[in-house]
Amino acid sequence: MGGSSDDEDEQDMQNRLFRGLFGDETTGADDEDDDGLVSKHTWTLPSEEEVSLVYHLAFLAPGHGDALWNSAESIAEHIIVRGLRNDLFGDITWPPRRCIEFGAGAALPSLALIREGTHEVVISDMYVNDQAFDAIRMSVDANADAWGLSSEVINSRVSVVPHSWGEDIDKLCGSDGRADLLIASDCIYNPMHHRALLESAIGTMNDGGLFVVGYSFHGNVSPNEVLAFFDLALEFGLEVTNGLDVESDGQRGIGSNDASRGAVHLRVLEKR
Repeated sequence: MGGSSDDEDEQDMQNRLFRGLFGDETTGADDEDDDGLVSKHTWTLPSEEEVSLVYHLAFLAPGHGDALWNSAESIAEHIIVRGLRNDLFGDITWPPRRCIEFGAGAALPSLALIREGTHEVVISDMYVNDQAFDAIRMSVDANADAWGLSSEVINSRVSVVPHSWGEDIDKLCGSDGRADLLIASDCIYNPMHHRALLESAIGTMNDGGLFVVGYSFHGNVSPNEVLAFFDLALEFGLEVTNGLDVESDGQRGIGSNDASRGAVHLRVLEKR
């Protein structure tokens, strides 16, 4: 019993440490769960103040749901605002029938798609711990409640699925098959994972489907190494058909005030 108590004390110390380390990330948080390890936030659409989304952050999932990144905010805004959506996607049937988000984290773009009426939204990220996925489900439920969507409706439209890029895609495709729209926010900063992400993307897209990739230059590697993703994408039959660049004062996810690191680059790839 002494060992169990020691383990609990150590876990409690770790939890308090994480709360302290990520305290700046929860500024403006609305609420926290019972353990204080999942925080509730409200994101208000910059261009339309009456539109807002609730999202949650999981402190014990660093890099996978502990922060909201600029590119996720930018993609969500381009999904909701019609004029921005047309600038990014052009003339497409809206809303898409089926969407998959890779490396979702706080899953803001997926929440925006649910609001827009997308028939099926698959929210995926690498499994780190249960908390990260609990936070996503809390976000889905909170917004569904605000929008008057029943649990039956939301369960039929939304799936939260653990997925490591380049591995089994069966759970992503499900019974309805491949997706019309894929989204990846701040997923290409590490060139080591480019090929795996593209393998998952090409395996889950319909012909003519679109893949929206949002990224910033984090400084961990050279910009050319990040941009090599798009050269590799051509080998997979994915071609960039449109792109937008969005300026920012700094990068929320890495706590940087450097505008060059906060700028978001959005690229739309089409499966040929």
